[in-house]
Amino acid sequence: MNCNRSVIILLAALLINNACTRKEIEFGTVPENNYSRLVYIDTVGIQQSTVITDSFETGGATTLLLGKYKDPFLGVISARSFFQMDKPGTFQNIGTGAIYDSLVLVIKPDDYYYGDTSRVQTIYVHELAKTIVLGYASKLYNTGSTDLKPVPLGSRTMRIRPVLDDSIMIRLDDNKGRELFELLQRQASAVTRTEDFLNYFYGISLSTAETDTASIIGLQTGNSLWMRVYYHTNTPFNVNYMVDFPMLTNTLTYNQIIANRTGTGIISTTPGVSELPAYRTGGYSFTQLGTGMAAKISFPGLRGILLNSQYLKLLKAELILRPAELSFDREKYKLPDRIELSSTDATNINQGSIPDSTGSTALYATPVVDEIYGRNNYYRFDLTSYINHLLTTAGSEDFALYIQPTFNEASPNVNRLVIGGSSHDGYVSQLRLSVLIINN
Repeated sequence: MNCNRSVIILLAALLINNACTRKEIEFGTVPENNYSRLVYIDTVGIQQSTVITDSFETGGATTLLLGKYKDPFLGVISARSFFQMDKPGTFQNIGTGAIYDSLVLVIKPDDYYYGDTSRVQTIYVHELAKTIVLGYASKLYNTGSTDLKPVPLGSRTMRIRPVLDDSIMIRLDDNKGRELFELLQRQASAVTRTEDFLNYFYGISLSTAETDTASIIGLQTGNSLWMRVYYHTNTPFNVNYMVDFPMLTNTLTYNQIIANRTGTGIISTTPGVSELPAYRTGGYSFTQLGTGMAAKISFPGLRGILLNSQYLKLLKAELILRPAELSFDREKYKLPDRIELSSTDATNINQGSIPDSTGSTALYATPVVDEIYGRNNYYRFDLTSYINHLLTTAGSEDFALYIQPTFNEASPNVNRLVIGGSSHDGYVSQLRLSVLIINN
């Protein structure tokens, strides 16, 4: 009997001890349900705006842009290029009996386009009236221009097929062609020395007709663009010859990219950099780095939600960016193939790319397209590391993100993304949070 009483007392003591001891919860694990619960939050408010920069550097271009297209959201976007030509690398002596035939400009598309390439455009070739000079801070900008001679050197009306066409030939003025041919015959310094040639022929600008609003295409530079003189001899028999003036690749090559936003409601409010909240732009925010526009998003209520004392840990944060309804298609207004996020704040200064979870590369996303219904289109970013960093960084209340397609100022594009705001039901972007809560 005494033995049984001792066993009962020992069991009771063990039960009392367990009842008074709380189980330890380790971060990174999911505790038992009676101690914690997982909560999913998708109601964090996203504040959207569009930041517009009135000019940016385009000098030293390695890709030329040419054309114009009318965007249903952003207005008329136009692009023209300015560049210099060089003397021939080599050419044979041209006898007095040689006969001039023609002068042409050869350009090569680089497969890039934005807009409607099924329509014809007229390409104009203008000779520069002055040499290209650097602007403010010894740079060339998208808003810059160089004076042109009033009469075009040549033009061609055609349907430009940037993926299918290997090259495009444009017949140029024969008066200029014969002038160059005579200089070649005499082996004048204007065609044998680069410095003298640049003083004689300042360069070329490529553009399209004012009424053309079809598409913008990319052109190759360097050895893929040249001006060619054709001639022939008849003695002792007919032989055809040609002499090439190649494009001069240097820092004075630049693109002019202009956006006429009349009627869009997208109006810069201050010189330099201005920020337009989404409620002033139809509930949208826009990214088109080729015209100086970048969508900006922030999460003003985030800290208030996640710093609530009952939350134990942010397990995951996902940003879902949704393109606006009917804002893109597969042919004319393509979604960017890749989007990165950059950090900024109230100053709107770009502070660099957001790193991925490894910290070794920029965080990016590619589009997911709903091929069946066309509604569930999005870019998805894992922002867990970034959000946790915000919560532990003093003075981060003004932190925000720029949404940026891959872009290089020397090889620009006019790719764009239209993001729907909170007023566009079904196309609203979201910040989705998974958090761990300790039960009281």
